[in-house]
Amino acid sequence: MEKVHYDSELKVVVCAFSGTPDLEEFKGIANSAIDLLQKHKISKILNDISKLELNSIENQEWTQNEWFPNAEKKGLKYFAFVIATEIFGQVSAEQTNEKAEDAGNIEIKYFDDEEEARNWLKSK
Repeated sequence: MEKVHYDSELKVVVCAFSGTPDLEEFKGIANSAIDLLQKHKISKILNDISKLELNSIENQEWTQNEWFPNAEKKGLKYFAFVIATEIFGQVSAEQTNEKAEDAGNIEIKYFDDEEEARNWLKSK
């Protein structure tokens, strides 16, 4: 399965995380998403973390301190998550996004179903 791609029909970057990615793998996927966001001049990401088992503290801190500020500068406004079935994956995603949600410049929503996430992004 492709980990990052541009969905031309929905005009959104789609990412998929699974297992317990190390920092380099995590950064590669996340930074590719920003590159595609900028390349296609769009403002939406669909992040499928339904198969994420755990996101390390190191990944979370990097996302909060580096990725979110960069993504916001590059145009990210809407971020839909298809949440993990594993409780640890859910909690780590919510913890990771907490600072960005509090800042309020990126609208973040969580979904149990990819179709619901796609519909929300279509409406934006």
